[in-house]
Amino acid sequence: MRDPPVVNTCASTFGYVCRRCSRCCWHKHIQLNPYEVARLARAKGQSTRDFHAAWTINGRGTALQQKEDGSCVFLGPQGCEVHADRPLVCRLYPLAHHVRSDGSDYYTTLDGHPQSEGELTNRGTVADYLAAQGATPFLDAADGYFRWLCYAYERLGLTLLASEPQDDSGDVDLMDVDGVIARHCAATGDAEPTDLEDRLQLHLQLLYNIVDAEDEHAKRSSETD
Repeated sequence: MRDPPVVNTCASTFGYVCRRCSRCCWHKHIQLNPYEVARLARAKGQSTRDFHAAWTINGRGTALQQKEDGSCVFLGPQGCEVHADRPLVCRLYPLAHHVRSDGSDYYTTLDGHPQSEGELTNRGTVADYLAAQGATPFLDAADGYFRWLCYAYERLGLTLLASEPQDDSGDVDLMDVDGVIARHCAATGDAEPTDLEDRLQLHLQLLYNIVDAEDEHAKRSSETD
């Protein structure tokens, strides 16, 4: 029987040396949030909508495609081709991040590939590893979108999440950062922010506004029935 995973906090002893064997880049379901898509899209010189269509499963923008051999769509002969903008799950490996219902979080260590050349060590802490991997803005973004999802579920039962990607009608997929921001700025005359962190905050603000507007519309409709 497999031992239960060890629960780690940021202060826990942890270290990992990656030797770029790329064995962790095969047969993995790499989920994405809108911030991660925006980072990757900018790295590829694409809009978030175009990135969805080109690189994600079914064009939905929620998970990276795999090649026919099961490798990540961005795994090239020399390794990861988007390493500077790789998603959070790739930055954390071999750690997994978990969030409890009360908002507290913890980390566990994944079972790596049996032939991985990476080495677990006792040098440093989880916090040191996160800092070395540049994980902080990705963790903040993941937390922001998670809190919005909880808010949307509480107010609307997640009905907004059934929205379809942009089509000929002009509707915009809520997870399409560029589309949501462009529509807002076109309507208000505001200049679009160029900094990715500013775009993240604006996107989240607009998502909250959409939930509030839908909730108010639903309340008015129920009052007139």
